[in-house]
Amino acid sequence: MLEFFERGFMATMGAVSLTREKTQEMVDDLVRRGEISKDEGKQLVDRMVRKGQEEQESFRKMVRQEVQVMLKELDLPDKQEIESLKEKIDTLTRKLDEAARKS
Repeated sequence: MLEFFERGFMATMGAVSLTREKTQEMVDDLVRRGEISKDEGKQLVDRMVRKGQEEQESFRKMVRQEVQVMLKELDLPDKQEIESLKEKIDTLTRKLDEAARKS
């Protein structure tokens, strides 16, 4: 499972590091060398940035899902269960305090 997260993390870091600025620099170089037109370059930058954003969102979603699965497997109480336990503790504490005062 750790390897899964590590691979995903590295892929995301690669997508993050490929910012619009860096992409633009690479495309500008292709335009200067005459390999693509300026219009093609703009489209390429937009497409690559959009793809990077999609990959980041996909990775975030996958991580959220995996964390949810892991939390379920650990059988940890959720927020509602913890609040319910706090209320029960408060109620019992009050009852003990009242009983102690009556003694």
